[in-house]
Amino acid sequence: MSTRIQKLILAVALVASSLSVQSNTSTIASDMWNDPAFIKTFTGSYGFLAGYEPPISDDEKDALRSLIDLIKASPKIAIQQLEPQIQKSSSAAFDFILANLYFQDGNLANAEKYYSNAIRKHPDFRRAYKNLGLVQVQDGNFNDAIITISKAIELGEADGRAYGLLGYGYLTQERYYPAEAAYRQAILMQPDITDWKVGLARCLLETQRYADAIALFDTLIKDEPSNADYWLLQSNAYLGKGESLPAAKNIEIVRLMGKADLTTLTLLGDIYMNNDAPELALEAYQASLKSAGEQDNQALLRAAELLTRSGNYALAQTMIADTRKHFGNKLSEEDDFTLLTLEAKIARAQGDDSKAVAALNRIVEHDALNGEAIIELANYYADQNDLAKAINRYEQAVKIESYERQALVAHAQALVRKHNYKDALPLLRRALQLKSDNNLEDYAQRVERAARNQS
Repeated sequence: MSTRIQKLILAVALVASSLSVQSNTSTIASDMWNDPAFIKTFTGSYGFLAGYEPPISDDEKDALRSLIDLIKASPKIAIQQLEPQIQKSSSAAFDFILANLYFQDGNLANAEKYYSNAIRKHPDFRRAYKNLGLVQVQDGNFNDAIITISKAIELGEADGRAYGLLGYGYLTQERYYPAEAAYRQAILMQPDITDWKVGLARCLLETQRYADAIALFDTLIKDEPSNADYWLLQSNAYLGKGESLPAAKNIEIVRLMGKADLTTLTLLGDIYMNNDAPELALEAYQASLKSAGEQDNQALLRAAELLTRSGNYALAQTMIADTRKHFGNKLSEEDDFTLLTLEAKIARAQGDDSKAVAALNRIVEHDALNGEAIIELANYYADQNDLAKAINRYEQAVKIESYERQALVAHAQALVRKHNYKDALPLLRRALQLKSDNNLEDYAQRVERAARNQS
């Protein structure tokens, strides 16, 4: 299978991976705030640790005792009573309590404000650092969260959640090695928290340690076999390791779960194409059609193109027909011409030149900048030994910037087929100037040797 198809598979794999990571990381923080044990720890503890937390005067203790029942019964009213009592000279403990109450009320801005006030009053207030960092994570302010949680840990507020969220912050900033170190520490302290294992697995994926990632996902899948994200992320690790068939197996499991979306199914089709299984690829592409919306037509057009370019013409015709049927009149004129160009290529390959030329002329008449159709038409004329018409079309396509290189190569190949190596060589050199690749470089060298031998 061609290098182009392999690159397409890698690109889709990376997209799938990044989409999965984005989807999962966006839920970690929100899930955390629904954890009753965490909320209880975060908001329910109003005692303070000597040495690391601010002292409270006797009068302040009395004021706090009078608020305890109110805090439990109505945080909003407690806020109204507590806030006026806070002064520059009052204990940082009160700022901390008020910040907790604002957090309970969902007011992250004021929670951050009063945690910051508490830290300014008492610079070693480690719980205030930790809670401020957690609020910053919740608010998506990861740069500051990393600094704040690191300070809390430095002061001794070291627990699994602090390390886990520090890892999460590093992960969002694509700082994978410190993220990994933090996640490993979190797992040591909280081995039953799945989020930390998933975060570590992502770090392993991003740093291309695919075998380790696969092993870790084996554990996660064993614990939660119905989690489609684990199967898909492990499939990305298999692809990174160059093991595409195990990746396909994972995706097929997700498909059986009914959780495979268009991106996942087209990736599955690409894997099958890369493994010379075009019939299975077509089945996956057809399945992806069922979930394709109006904006998803490019993925299906590409599938039809892959089948056509790989010479699977009957399968390509089926894919083209299914795509037309699915999108109907919602298919744009440009996309319709793309399919028509593929149909013309298939017709030419099958010896139906009249059908092919009619389709190509129709496209060019309506779209004079359709380089794909112009080049295909030029190839037809070249095969018919009408080089004047062929060259005219190649030169027309060269003037279209996005098709210049493709037209140069096609023109050169037509000349080589006629053993005109000398004229083909400058075309290939110009194509290499636009974009070099090893295959074209090798081809140009062979043409150059043939031109020298012809002299």
